[in-house]
Amino acid sequence: MYRLFRKSILGMTAALALAVVAPAHAEPGPVEDLHYGEVLFYFYSEDYFSAIVHLLAADESQRLSRSETESQVLLGGLYLSYGLHDEADRIFHSVLDEAADPGVRDRAWFFLAKIWYQRGYLDEALAALDRIGNELPGEFEQERHMLGAQVLMRAGRYEEALARLQDWDDKSDWSEFARYNIGVALARSGRGDEAQDILGRVGRMRARNDEMLALRDKANLALGYMLLQQEQPGLAKEALQRVRLEGPFSNSALLGVGWADSAEGDFQRALVPWMELRDRSVAEPAVQESLLAIPYAMGKLDAGTQSARHYQFAIDAFSEEMGYLDVAIDRVRNGLLIEDLLAANEDDRRGWFWQLETLPDKREVRYLHHMLANHEFQEALKNYRDLEFLATNLSNWSESISAFEDMLATRREAYAERLPRIEEALDDVDIEAIDAARLELEGEVARVTDQRDVLGLADGGELRQWQELDAAARRLELLPDSPDVKALRDKQRILAGHLYWQLNHQYPARSWETRKSVRSLNRIVRQAMQRHHRVQAAREAVPQQLAEFEGRIAAISPRIDALRGRLAALLDAEQEHVEMLAVRELSLQQNRLQTYLVQARFALAAIYDRYAEVSP
Repeated sequence: MYRLFRKSILGMTAALALAVVAPAHAEPGPVEDLHYGEVLFYFYSEDYFSAIVHLLAADESQRLSRSETESQVLLGGLYLSYGLHDEADRIFHSVLDEAADPGVRDRAWFFLAKIWYQRGYLDEALAALDRIGNELPGEFEQERHMLGAQVLMRAGRYEEALARLQDWDDKSDWSEFARYNIGVALARSGRGDEAQDILGRVGRMRARNDEMLALRDKANLALGYMLLQQEQPGLAKEALQRVRLEGPFSNSALLGVGWADSAEGDFQRALVPWMELRDRSVAEPAVQESLLAIPYAMGKLDAGTQSARHYQFAIDAFSEEMGYLDVAIDRVRNGLLIEDLLAANEDDRRGWFWQLETLPDKREVRYLHHMLANHEFQEALKNYRDLEFLATNLSNWSESISAFEDMLATRREAYAERLPRIEEALDDVDIEAIDAARLELEGEVARVTDQRDVLGLADGGELRQWQELDAAARRLELLPDSPDVKALRDKQRILAGHLYWQLNHQYPARSWETRKSVRSLNRIVRQAMQRHHRVQAAREAVPQQLAEFEGRIAAISPRIDALRGRLAALLDAEQEHVEMLAVRELSLQQNRLQTYLVQARFALAAIYDRYAEVSP
């Protein structure tokens, strides 16, 4: 059952986010926001803490505009996995209530109900299930019925769970789990005949995998012990003998078979399964009970000597186990249990996805198998592990503060070294004068263009020629008329006309090149002015920036110290809680062993008294 449930819950947060925007069988599409893609990378890498950090940072900088809804649902699921239920509930209600598609809302509330159930918040899980309409896909509808019944049964509301399951007709593996739960609910409601029929069907089913084999064994075990309580040992034995000898429920089944035989008065046959249990681990409650049942049966068979010997064996075994339990409790109180459990399950997953899967080879662990599978203990261990991670993270940040301070000092020193050179370079350049010259040149080019002043675009040689020809014309005007002067005047006019024609002919090309050069000059000067202003702004801003960074570092350091103090207290409290759960379980086993030990000693003393009475 757990594996089926875990397969469906793995990736549940991503499914919630996708459910808001995609139909049930939609193909995956591209991620539109780069920063949301980065968040998903961390999420699918099972680095959930980094996913939260990057998601919050991207949201703070408003970089999730195209993935706002999906990112908020993902954040809600991640909050929920860390136990931040109020924040998660607020996000889910605000986002899911706005979803326009009923199918989207139904799928989202279904997944949210599963998360609440997994975390043990039963009222919230039922409330989420009640908000589901009629648009849930078929593959989820089956699981919805099962989930609702599980929530009600965990809450002790067996009649309501029974009513929810009885009308369900399904052929999948979920239906077998449902039938088992119906049978258990009927048995706990005092309707034994109906429970017998349903549990019997589950106990005889053809199992297709290990989970179905385990379910079949559980059904037969539940049915067998129910029939024993109803004083139907024959039927109880039939059910218990269907439990696999090497399965996880074999010890309880063997014990029950023995009690069924003894209830029929066949103590010789009862010894067969009990003697099988005698050679198994004494840490198992069924084995402990069998150690008392064996001499009890031998006493019924008038084998007093053998009965006394087995009572003594039980006394020795119980006493030895009591000593082991004392050592185990000491190890737990010294913090070694948590240390061993986490060392045997080292991975980077956080939140609900992490599961205690590997048990260390330590003596105290064998007494805690039942407790280690308990939801309360699993949640406490998850919380401790998450707190330990956060404490380590804050410790790393605390160490980084000194590095930030060194970086800041290096930047301040580098700025102090560069500032004189920067100021000297700025003083050497009169950017305002350069810009004024540019404006003057731009105005002159505009005048030349407007007036079509061909001489304004002449080069130095051409301008000198024009000036020389103009001077020659003025001198010739002062001379008296003569044939020679007339010839010189004609020559001057020809040369001046040729030069002017040449300048006028080349004017369009020269005008275009000049305007192009002016535009390029304007661009260069503007860039120079921008750089000049940026350098000036940087010169003025760097001291302020360094001061701001220094203030932020100074403010962060005490916050980190305060959080580390709070986390240390929370870690101690959570460790005490985990150890309390373990010590409570071990103490219960000690009390049970103490009771068995008293019973064994009393029975052995009674045997000795009987022998003393008959001895001469």
